Amino acid sequence: FVALFFLLFALRKIATLSLLMTLGFFLAFGYGLPARQQIEQLERKYTLLDMEQIPEKEQRNIRFVVVLGSANITDPALPESNQLDTASLYRLVEGIRIQRQLPQTFLILSGGVNQDPRANAAVARRVAESLGVESGRLVTEERPRDTTEEAKMLQPMLKDMPFILVTSAAHMERAMKLFQEVGTHPIAAPTDFLIKNNNQLTSSSFVPTCENLGLSQRMIYEWASQAWNSVNRLLE
Repeated sequence: FVALFFLLFALRKIATLSLLMTLGFFLAFGYGLPARQQIEQLERKYTLLDMEQIPEKEQRNIRFVVVLGSANITDPALPESNQLDTASLYRLVEGIRIQRQLPQTFLILSGGVNQDPRANAAVARRVAESLGVESGRLVTEERPRDTTEEAKMLQPMLKDMPFILVTSAAHMERAMKLFQEVGTHPIAAPTDFLIKNNNQLTSSSFVPTCENLGLSQRMIYEWASQAWNSVNRLLE
């Protein structure tokens, strides 16, 4: 649009420069530069949860497995599991897997109303029940609209006890900081990894892809969210 504006006013050199810059940004983000490296660094800050590395005594003290929310959409033509977005579904499945390893725990499903009229936690609960999780082992928190609110609203329940925190790997660093800032003691259980390294070159390795554009969007989102959290800390 900027290039078209300059073309309309016969500023061809500026228009050409604008087009070249736009193309350059598109190619850089399309090839995943620098998004792939930045996202991978975020995702590798915390390793996969290994129960064997948690002392048995500490395992017995864990009461909650917290699954953070993402997004959902109501469509009666789809199964409930299809009404959760990919991030929510990955997080929920990982939370259920961990809760079954720690049968004394309760599964807390967090996530409020965003674009859809139904709270994310409510949809996740229905999916969890359909997958065999006992209703009495489920706790839903349907008020939070973002991670900051999730940390603040869950703190009275979590208190100072260790708990498992499940969220997307790229989101984990920010989530851990927010929960630690309110005085809780999360144990990271990252899932929904965007960067999967198999070291194999394919045809898509040599062309810009929509997947890489999505990674760039995610990187910008995390940067913006971290900046917003920093501003909020200064204002509090």
